Amino acid sequence: MCDTLYAGPAATGGERAWFAKNSDRHPDEPQALCIVPCRPTAPVVHVSGRTFGVPDRGFSFVLSKPSWMEGGEMGVNERGVAIGNEAVFSRFKARKDGVLGMDLLRAALAHAETAAEARDFLCSFVERESQGGNGAYKGSLVYSNSFIVASPGEGFVLETADRRWAWRSTRSIATISNAYSIADDHERLDACTLAELAQGDARATASGGSDPGCRGSWKAHVEDRFYLAFTKGELRRACTAATLRAAEPAVGFETVIAALRSHGKDARGPGRAGMAAPCLHEAGFPVKSSTTASMVVEYLPPGCPASAIVWFTGASYPCLSVFVPILLAGGTFLPLWTGYDHAEGSTAPYRLWETRRAIARGAGGAARSEDHPFAGMRDGVQARLLDAAREAASAAGDAAVIASARVAVDGAMRSWEAFLAR
Repeated sequence: MCDTLYAGPAATGGERAWFAKNSDRHPDEPQALCIVPCRPTAPVVHVSGRTFGVPDRGFSFVLSKPSWMEGGEMGVNERGVAIGNEAVFSRFKARKDGVLGMDLLRAALAHAETAAEARDFLCSFVERESQGGNGAYKGSLVYSNSFIVASPGEGFVLETADRRWAWRSTRSIATISNAYSIADDHERLDACTLAELAQGDARATASGGSDPGCRGSWKAHVEDRFYLAFTKGELRRACTAATLRAAEPAVGFETVIAALRSHGKDARGPGRAGMAAPCLHEAGFPVKSSTTASMVVEYLPPGCPASAIVWFTGASYPCLSVFVPILLAGGTFLPLWTGYDHAEGSTAPYRLWETRRAIARGAGGAARSEDHPFAGMRDGVQARLLDAAREAASAAGDAAVIASARVAVDGAMRSWEAFLAR
């Protein structure tokens, strides 16, 4: 299904922070990354023919988009607000004609100047409107959504159940998957759930927010546990959290990538853990699923000429992919790989996705990630990309440095593509 994580300043030993997500969808569903440019502001946000009741502030954003929808699985806007969503299954059923979580995500990126503003928009929208819709590429799958909404200094876990919601904040580590994770540690609840958990406590209900005396479990109250046996969301969430916590308080690039590339615990080898693995290779119920795209947002320390580096695979399976950088500097996204078409609506990145998918299918699948020549080449190219991105981020206003970084990234990617095509 999906896995999203956040590691804030308390987990990194400083002012750097990380947001990341694996998008798990139908194995044959292409997904590409695009840069949506700035546009004139508008009184309301429009996505997929719907209006969302808040102003479109015209922010540019990076969006990882499945081929058939306007919304996205994950993204970050020019103000540094990053969001990833997950399918969750509640006893309070989402609506067949409701709004896709991916459309909600895009609307929030167009509107929100801060992570708290994005969080509040998502809460108010799901409480006011119906979420759901068919989120499946093939077949049908209707679900509620959970989100991590991130900023450099703080992350929020927001979980919904039809028109209900709960959230908590963190400056340390948070991971989510296809299972509810907020128990009695909620900071705020919708008024209806608050009243139910407070068992009619009139004072708590009137407050419209969390009350020290209301410590009932959101997870126990809303969850439909039938799906947990199939989605394995709790196992995957525990896996990504364990990887991050093992490196605390020095979570860095290698740790985050390792969490996304993890195949879980299965003595039979990589790719055999099925839905229990964050890096998912063809498994499952309620729909056939695999990891079809991965993205990382690296928030850089204050004073750095660039505010963030966005890393993306543009391909299935992070274990068989390298992460390519895009700088965010001065509110502008600066792609460093000139061989990738970042324009929304372009078919070229989807064709590239399909080419890489075919190569992965014919090259041994997950087991190839443990092949020493393959892993050595992958990690060597990744090191070249990391060096180029660090150099560009340290002098993002210098056109000559950016040009040099692009030459380095293009060279590294030509080597990678040639290696994959052998």
